[in-house]
Order: sequence, then structure tokens, then C-alpha cells
Amino acid sequence: MKTIWPFLAIAVLLAALAAPFASSFPDGLEWVAEKSGFYHHAAIEPPLSSPLPDYSIPGISNSILGTSLSGIIGTLICFLLPFGFSLLRRK
Repeated sequence: MKTIWPFLAIAVLLAALAAPFASSFPDGLEWVAEKSGFYHHAAIEPPLSSPLPDYSIPGISNSILGTSLSGIIGTLICFLLPFGFSLLRRK
């Protein structure tokens, strides 16, 4: 279990440093929807609101800092949820 923590630290560091360089172009699904002509059918207002909309944190005006923190939070969530479930399953 001790070997997990250095890898988590590396993943968090990479997320913090790389997230601000993410592309602002549409993702693959949006691109295909635009090219195929059905993008206009997408819901204007999503049924649920995101706590981290567009990889930013509401209330943080510095976009680079907000994107970095969003990357860190997303990385931690993607690690801690499965890790927590695996710990619960062991018991």
C-alpha cells in the first residue's frame, strides 16, 4: 500500500501542471455531433449542474489557478472513490 502514495503524488502534480494546457477545442463527441449535424439537438441547459463547470472553480477569477485546482480535485476524486470502495470491500 505504501507504493500507491508516490504515484498519487505524481498524478496530482501532473494534473496541476498539465491541466492549464488542455485544449479549448471541442472534445471528440462534440466534434462528431457538429460534423454530423445533430449538435443543435443538445440540451441548452443541462439537467444537472457541475460543481466544476468547464474545468474551472466558480469564484476563482484566475483561470490558470482554477483549472489547476480543478485538475487536482478531479484526480483525487478519480483515485479516492475506487480506493475507498476497495477498502470497504476488503472488510
